[in-house]
Amino acid sequence: MTSIRTFATVMALGLAFQAASAADVNNIKPLNSIAFEVNGSIITYRDIERLTKELSRRNKDIPQEQLVQAAKTRLLERALLADAAKQQGLKVPQEMIDVELARRAKAENTTVSALYAQAAANGYRRGAYRLEVAKDLLIEHMMSNLNSEIKITQNQIDDALKSGQHLPAGEPYTVYTIRRIILHADSQENMDGIGQRLQQIANAIAHGSDFATMAKRYSQEPQAANGGLHDDITDMMLPENVEELLHQLQPTQATVPLRAGNTWQIVQFLEKRTETNPEKMQREAVRRMLVRQAQQENQAQFLEQLQQSAVLREY
Repeated sequence: MTSIRTFATVMALGLAFQAASAADVNNIKPLNSIAFEVNGSIITYRDIERLTKELSRRNKDIPQEQLVQAAKTRLLERALLADAAKQQGLKVPQEMIDVELARRAKAENTTVSALYAQAAANGYRRGAYRLEVAKDLLIEHMMSNLNSEIKITQNQIDDALKSGQHLPAGEPYTVYTIRRIILHADSQENMDGIGQRLQQIANAIAHGSDFATMAKRYSQEPQAANGGLHDDITDMMLPENVEELLHQLQPTQATVPLRAGNTWQIVQFLEKRTETNPEKMQREAVRRMLVRQAQQENQAQFLEQLQQSAVLREY
């Protein structure tokens, strides 16, 4: 017989049971037995053990029972987020999974084959591992969309500077000059069509059309009148997926069309400089602090909403 509760109730009860060590988990249930079901997504005792071991490698000084509890909470939240991404109609093509695997292999100075081998050692078959990568991409994409509309005003920075709270120290930072073409979708149903339209624009640019001219003609933001020019872009201003690709561009290169929130965007990198003015450095440090706080609040509120409507089965 299974115990069925709302997710919020289970969390309030500390997941309805005491955290056990990995050894205890092994003794209580076979590893492939189901521990939880969250909106149809299955979490097994093997999943809990696997993540607990991973956390243990990174946090050797934390008691095992706390690591097990952290693993359970993270897996439950991950299941909720992945389900929410599917509900929003977000999809991950196989080629995107391949790109992400290549990125991970490069970051770890290894090969994709070695990643598959490592996953196999952790109990993942090839298809299951690719599914986990797809979930990661869905969640990253959804959270990027969630935070894409964060805008910190100068008044908010002024208020923080006057608040007397402890503020981060200013440091030199990079300022980018870019051009951008942005198209807005009025609904999720129109997202694919808008993406195809922006891909056509990107193809025209790749075949010699001038980026600034195309921005004036098609971009849907005030800067379109100036060829989509932005000359004061710093980190944590653009959507995360757009910013990540911007960092990889050479002058005059442009990103592929990227989905961010209810928009599709292309960014062309023109130049960058380092800002060392003390006053500007302090204001930039405060702005980034406020952005991080807003991101954390967004995620906490979003997870709370998901928890209120989710049903969790505890086996």
